[in-house]
Amino acid sequence: MEDARAHARRLVRRIAAIADAPMRVRYVASVLSRTAPGDIADLVTVSVHGAEARDGDLGSLLLALCLALAQPERAELRDDVVREALARGQHDTAALLSPRPSAKESEEPLAVPDFGRGRPVTLGERKSLARTRDRDLLARVLRDPHPDVIRILLSNPALTEEDVIRLCAQRPVASEVLREVFRTTKWVLRYRVRRTIVNNPFTPLDVALQLAAHLHAQDAREVMDAPELPVALREACARVAGLQTLH
Repeated sequence: MEDARAHARRLVRRIAAIADAPMRVRYVASVLSRTAPGDIADLVTVSVHGAEARDGDLGSLLLALCLALAQPERAELRDDVVREALARGQHDTAALLSPRPSAKESEEPLAVPDFGRGRPVTLGERKSLARTRDRDLLARVLRDPHPDVIRILLSNPALTEEDVIRLCAQRPVASEVLREVFRTTKWVLRYRVRRTIVNNPFTPLDVALQLAAHLHAQDAREVMDAPELPVALREACARVAGLQTLH
């Protein structure tokens, strides 16, 4: 594990020299493409321990590692990392990176927004509407339950941070919609967006756990006191807040 600690510190120094946050994540992704899954598991484990010890540099590296591994094109690599982590007894790392369902799911299918056309709007039309600059239409697209529509919306230059926070605060909301926000580096690197995702019981548990390590202590305590959120998340936030038990 000493080699992993040294590797982590080298990565920390390198990403600290990159001013643009999304570019830091892209750099980490390029490093992972050349790194064996077992070594990645060790890197994540070292970063988790550092984040829990309130080491801000290792916390930043942990977030970049999680975001790089969250991309769909790295799903196979992430699965390999999970297997290696389990083989090495790094169960917390394996649990952190394994896809897990949300605490809540909508009891009814989520409705497609009414776009005022007097007829059902096709998925293709909704994807096109996700590219609009019209604020009224954007407000409706924010309520679309399809992750493909939201993926396009999140790259719309007209979208604001407040829009994304409203999207992440919706209840009910499709859990895969929140996963799309998590995968969108531009938005999830913003603290208020991360905090909103963690506080939504419809967020996939693995996503919430990966972001919980980056909450401020006061926000972590608020999660601890939210009975609608899963116990595993509340316990993780107890560690973030520097407490030993939940109250």
